[in-house]
This record gives sequence, structure tokens and C-alpha cells, in this order.
Amino acid sequence: MSPNNTGALRLAAGVVLLLALALPAHAQQQSMDGDAIWQTLEDSHWVQDGADDADRIIYTFTDPNCPYCDQFREQAAPWIEAGRVQLRHIMVGIIKRSSTPKAATILGSDNPGAALAENRKAYESGGIEPDESIVKKAEGKVRENNFLMRDLGARATPTTIYWDGNDELAAKQGAPRPREMPAIMGSQKPE
Repeated sequence: MSPNNTGALRLAAGVVLLLALALPAHAQQQSMDGDAIWQTLEDSHWVQDGADDADRIIYTFTDPNCPYCDQFREQAAPWIEAGRVQLRHIMVGIIKRSSTPKAATILGSDNPGAALAENRKAYESGGIEPDESIVKKAEGKVRENNFLMRDLGARATPTTIYWDGNDELAAKQGAPRPREMPAIMGSQKPE
């Protein structure tokens, strides 16, 4: 996907998702083409966080410098560790000047999952150190993700996109409240 490839599918997906993000779920009356939006997310550049065979896949736009992204990941940990949920972090660079180099380092590393975990572990002390040789190779992917986020109308990180209990695509901008987590994760918190 390139920044100049803003065809009808992405435009329609962006409009529909923008409406979904702007309106509470009970106020949405339009029929969403969730499968097309989901495919667009699947085709983006993301980092897997969780089991290959997890029951539920959730996409989340993640900035390496975002405290709310870190908070959301901590909230999701019980579901991820239980093998119920796989988060797919669509890495973006929007918060600080260092966000794009950090996101590119994560995406372009030999083991993006381990690099994401390293960023989380070192978050309080500034996160992962950008590797310029990797940044040069992968920053285009981060920019594509930035364009995707913009095209979909998302304005905050994390923006989390998932299938709700009615097989409708739903989105949450910002860190969810604890009471929202079961709906997003698709089940009650594992014990």
C-alpha cells in the first residue's frame, strides 16, 4: 500500500470507519463494509503480539512513545497470555520526533515482536533505541501506516479495531476503560 494509493476502497473504508469512531455504537445506523476495512488493516505493516492460534485478532494503532498504548497493552495482557487474543500493532510515528525512528526499528528488526517487547520493557526510560540502519529500510512502512491511520479517520493512539458481539466492526480511540475491555477482548478477563 502506498500513500498515493487512496482508491475507492480506502476512501469508503475511511468514511465508514470515521463514522464508526465518531458515533457511539448504539447510534450507528449505516451498514459497514467491515470485511473491506479488515482486509485493509490486514494488509498494513503490523507486529504480532500473541499466539498464532488465538481465538480473536484485534488491530491497534500503536506509537512507541504513547503512554496509553502501553496502558492498553498492560490491560490486554491477561487475554494475550491466556492465548485468547492476538494484538496486531500497526506501528505509527505521530507523537514525538523519535516515534517514527522507534516504530521503524521495531517493524524492521529481525524479530519485531521481541523489539516491541523491548520497547515496552524500557518504556519508562525512553523505550527502544532507534537503529539508523533499520530506520532507513523501514521508515516507509511507518509512513504508510501513518497515512492509513489518517485515511481511516483515527486521530489518537491507541485506536483499536475489532469485531463486536454482533459481527460488526467497532473501534475505540484512546485507552479503553477497564469495563470496556471484555467487549473489546471478546470475553471476560481470564482468571
